[in-house]
Amino acid sequence: MRKVVLILVLLFTASASFGQHKFYYTLVIAPHQTQKANKLFIAYEIAGAKYIDSLTTDKKQLTFNKKLAQPVAAILYTDNKAISPAAVFLANNTLQVFVDAAAAVRVEKTPLQNDFLLLTENDRVRPKYFPLYGELTAKNDTAGLKKLAILFDSLKTDDVKKASDYFSKNKDSFISLLAFSRLTSSLTDPPTVEQYFKQLPDWAKDSPEGKSILSRIEGAKATQLGSKAIGFTQKLSTGGNTNLERFKGKYVLLDFWASWCGPCRTEHPNIARAYEELKEKGLEIVSVSLDTNEKAWLNAIEKDSMTWTNVSNLKGFEDEVAIKYGIQVLPANFLINPDGVIIAKDLKGEELVMLLESIMEE
Repeated sequence: MRKVVLILVLLFTASASFGQHKFYYTLVIAPHQTQKANKLFIAYEIAGAKYIDSLTTDKKQLTFNKKLAQPVAAILYTDNKAISPAAVFLANNTLQVFVDAAAAVRVEKTPLQNDFLLLTENDRVRPKYFPLYGELTAKNDTAGLKKLAILFDSLKTDDVKKASDYFSKNKDSFISLLAFSRLTSSLTDPPTVEQYFKQLPDWAKDSPEGKSILSRIEGAKATQLGSKAIGFTQKLSTGGNTNLERFKGKYVLLDFWASWCGPCRTEHPNIARAYEELKEKGLEIVSVSLDTNEKAWLNAIEKDSMTWTNVSNLKGFEDEVAIKYGIQVLPANFLINPDGVIIAKDLKGEELVMLLESIMEE
């Protein structure tokens, strides 16, 4: 069967409205020779809000204009699963789309598109290793999981280097906000993140994503060592709600994770060990998931034998608790003492178990 493919011609056009903080994209469907794809979709996310725009492909030509709150990465796909999706960047540009019987998906490159694809290159590499993670977990292959964690760490390091190089030279670019987010994703020092944030153009600071980032910076400032832990209420995986206040008088490891986060799940055996050893001495663990898919969240809890308290509002990184605690990257955790004060952060591996043991045996 002949495969229907999508040929994208991505034409970047500068706009005078850029200086007025107005953004848009234009989609043009050109005549095609086959009805193998009946609908075209563009999916993107801005500050946690998900959008899917769509167009039918059964007309001779169709043009669609859409205003945007900010420049944003998107995925272009059709209702035919045989057609591979294409990653694009929407920022005052015109995407001219052809659906025909060619042999491959082709996206005509522009400087902006090339930069975007380079910055996000590893996003298309990681999914290849997800099945392997499941296999290693099923076999309880700790050595293999450690090697995989090292690989994910190397990809993350490469992400940060690419973003740092780009941001240092292109602060006024449409993708400066994307580069900033990737550059600062592994930073835990709020003042440093804030200094980078101040270098962004005004449109980026004023965008929905920019405002969300600023809230995280303020949250990170408020949750440094010695600070009082910020209270919250969230939905339990078992139904109903719980709050941080109910654990007052105990040591609490407040853990942020997600089912899709390999390094997070690699840490779960260490967390489980600490919990089993110390729960009788008053240790409580509260894991806040930044998932958006409830089924994936609950399946991961079961597979990883997470027998402690699990909560989530299924809003991803726009989770209110994640914002309050300034979470930029996963995994992340905070150790809270019986007085409700944060006494340690980002514990992992043997360090997590040993520190908990030493503190709780005093």
